Amino acid sequence: MDGPEPPSSAVSREFDQAQDQYKMVKQLGQGQGGQTILARTVASHASHKFVVIKHLYDPQESLDALIQRLQTVGEHPQLPTLIDGWQTAAGQFLAFEFIAAPPIAQVDPPPWPPEQVQALLLSLLPVLEHIHSFRLIHGDIRPTNIRQASCQPPILIDLRITQRLGRRQQFLTATGGDAAYAAPEQALGELVYASDLYSLGLVAIHLLTGLTPFDLYSVADNRWIWPDLVTEPLPQHLGIVLHGLLERSLARRYISAAQALAALKKTSVASLLGKARSFLRSQTSLPPLPAQTEVGALPAQRLEKSVTQLQWQLCYQFTTQGITTALALQGRTLALGTSSGAVFVCDLATDQEIYTLSGSSHRDRIAALAFHPYSPILFSASSDGTVKLWDLTIGQLKHTLRQPGWQPTDLAIALPDLVVSDGTGHITVWDLEQLTLRHTFSQHQDWVSAIATHGDSLASISRDRTLRFWSLSAQGLLDTVPISSGQALALHPNGRHIIVGSEQGQVEVWHVDNLAKPDQLCSMTDSITALALSPDARLLAVGTDGNVLRVYQGASGQCVSELTQGWGVVAIAFDGQMLISSSQDETVTIWQQQDDSVT
Repeated sequence: MDGPEPPSSAVSREFDQAQDQYKMVKQLGQGQGGQTILARTVASHASHKFVVIKHLYDPQESLDALIQRLQTVGEHPQLPTLIDGWQTAAGQFLAFEFIAAPPIAQVDPPPWPPEQVQALLLSLLPVLEHIHSFRLIHGDIRPTNIRQASCQPPILIDLRITQRLGRRQQFLTATGGDAAYAAPEQALGELVYASDLYSLGLVAIHLLTGLTPFDLYSVADNRWIWPDLVTEPLPQHLGIVLHGLLERSLARRYISAAQALAALKKTSVASLLGKARSFLRSQTSLPPLPAQTEVGALPAQRLEKSVTQLQWQLCYQFTTQGITTALALQGRTLALGTSSGAVFVCDLATDQEIYTLSGSSHRDRIAALAFHPYSPILFSASSDGTVKLWDLTIGQLKHTLRQPGWQPTDLAIALPDLVVSDGTGHITVWDLEQLTLRHTFSQHQDWVSAIATHGDSLASISRDRTLRFWSLSAQGLLDTVPISSGQALALHPNGRHIIVGSEQGQVEVWHVDNLAKPDQLCSMTDSITALALSPDARLLAVGTDGNVLRVYQGASGQCVSELTQGWGVVAIAFDGQMLISSSQDETVTIWQQQDDSVT
């Protein structure tokens, strides 16, 4: 416990009646309702050398009733035990077991992998359920209040002995706390059971990213930005649970720890869609990887850190009925859209089964797919002129948006908006909460080939041979750049670099701060058909109308992998570790990275 101020002499006098049992060491915290103090046990034969004493200035419950309740609560193995209690004119004093284990972030500094964060939630949500069953609210969940010894479950310390008194809450102990991990209603003097869930969600995203909650929320955009800062693929169901924990509105947040725990225990959203036909039609063994070649370099500004050569294993290759024209990957959930208008969702984490989304399906080619970053919703855009929202919890159609004008060509999510481009040169912005059309950009004069978003930034390329850069919040065009051609597009997570692939086989990087001239990343003989950045932007996957899928490092422009696959790449999904491509020959290929050598 870092940096507490020493207790004053006045505080010391309040312990006169307990001097024969406890000797104060230091003050750990103080607030309007009380203080918390570390004390040493005077008796040499005592089972606890140190205790944590909570001093309640203005108790609202009799000492006997409070002790009885806290002793029962403390029977949980992941909570400190109540050892002693007494009362003086200065208030009530409660001595708890001192947990000597270090805070979890010291045991294993963040960022943590998603699986480790999920394990922590699975361990602590039952503890909160136990606390809440006694009409208690912890009220101060933060990383330093979660302790863990080696090979032991985490222990939640510093319970703020808070009674639930209705809508307006009274803090019986208020030891300051940490505003960074407080729920919005807590700052307004209200505390409910769901306040603990919000704080636990903040701890989870801190451990995922290594950043404080203040750095994970954009006040300007009024939205969470932590999903953009998670470097490892996040399982879809974990993202959904975190979103439910971190809803600022109490009406939309999980109402209980039991509800959140039940959602977290769902191993995969896709598994709820039922049994269907086998995912794989054939499986191939690992072929020899071709030689690595250096194709080009990014001469001026670099995208990210440098990496060494990468090795990939061919996990699966299967055929589909028709060309797979669109792919989307979230965690280990893969969505595929075909030239016939069919949409499939498969769970790569289980036994590789495929599920067909049914009910008012598309009547034409699927142009684009995208998962909602938090909710179990899949978006599909089709040449039939519609964008459909699919509820993945039941595998059914949720809503249909009819794109004004001609057929949709691409879509992207920029919360709270959905952005859709079409063949008339229009880009429409839909309000996802109201499912209404918010704005239309109409400056392109021809088919919009691709769009990409990050935060407030939107980039687009068109057959009118222009690259355009937009602001979604300002609903305006920021810049227009003439290009020779453009078929594929990617936007760097920092929003400052736009990557364009052309029919001439060039991949160019345009820098938003200086759009006068691009840097050439690489050049090849085949036309570029698809681009995909890894979430951390260190790697760029490039698909062409040939039969080689290439992976480049953004730092140097070096080709670090060449993967032979089906002829004519149509779509790519890439999460940094798993690379999935579809081809004109109706094959889908899944590669897994074997050696992530980062320098």
